Amino acid sequence: LLIPAYRSTDFEVHRNWLSITASLPMSEWYVEEGSAWTLDYPPLFAWFERGLAIFAPFFDGRMLQRDTLGYASPATVLFQRVTVMCADCVLYVGAWRALC
Repeated sequence: LLIPAYRSTDFEVHRNWLSITASLPMSEWYVEEGSAWTLDYPPLFAWFERGLAIFAPFFDGRMLQRDTLGYASPATVLFQRVTVMCADCVLYVGAWRALC
């Protein structure tokens, strides 16, 4: 139901962050200028994106290439939707355990 939903520019921003963290050394994550969307979130989030990038090739490795601006294959869309749902579930379970 949620997989074919509307995609905002955030979709491409996060796909680009996946490619930055997967293909560049950590020292270049915040100074990379090859895209309009540089990594501008705190380091913990950058490491979260790096962790997600480990699983991205199982869906579509092309999403991690630096020269694929605007790339949105069905497998890439599925990957981003599924990882958001999984991250939300982890957040909800953690909040529930902390509050109950």
